[in-house]
Amino acid sequence: MARRLNSYDRALQRINTKLEQMSNLTEKQLVEAVNSFVKLDNQMADEVLAGDDEIDNLNEVIELESINLISLQQPVDYDLRFLIAAMRISRELERISDYACDIAEATLRLQGKGTAFELPNNLPKLVDLVLKMLAKSLKAHFEKDLAVARQMDGDDNEVDSLFQLLSQELLEWMKKNPEYVEPASMILLIIRYLERIGDHIVNISEMTIFMETGERHPF
Repeated sequence: MARRLNSYDRALQRINTKLEQMSNLTEKQLVEAVNSFVKLDNQMADEVLAGDDEIDNLNEVIELESINLISLQQPVDYDLRFLIAAMRISRELERISDYACDIAEATLRLQGKGTAFELPNNLPKLVDLVLKMLAKSLKAHFEKDLAVARQMDGDDNEVDSLFQLLSQELLEWMKKNPEYVEPASMILLIIRYLERIGDHIVNISEMTIFMETGERHPF
């Protein structure tokens, strides 16, 4: 027979459920943001911007409920680490959501300016890697998979390398033709946002490792 949950256990469970909901929404928002960019889809970009408020609200709820539980129940050991991790991860997700909105806004500004040249060959690889990183990091957190969480530093190094490669390529394009400067500058912004999202994904995995072990993983 399953143990009946008390109000404290239910509060912890509720925070975890809200964090999972926030994770799903953020992942969906980032996927739509990069798709709006690749397809230059205005409607999809607008939908990304419209979804930001719900993610912001969930971040606030998770933080407030976690603080209340810490102050009223004074949890220790794993429960305390869980609450600290929930607050930190929700902030990281909120920042990823902000960058997804930045990508959507840059996509809207790219309309009519991105047809002068084809997108860089390595750009789809960067997009795919960042999306996979986020999915892996969130799966590792909710399944408490430390082995996968510890893979994020290697993935982030690859993101950084691709960012440097693409930045150099775009700068070379700008030098070749003045018409390339404006669209290439927008794409340069977008790959910078993707690189920063990678950093926030690493932070999520760092907090997963902290939650499970009590140690900070030195990425």
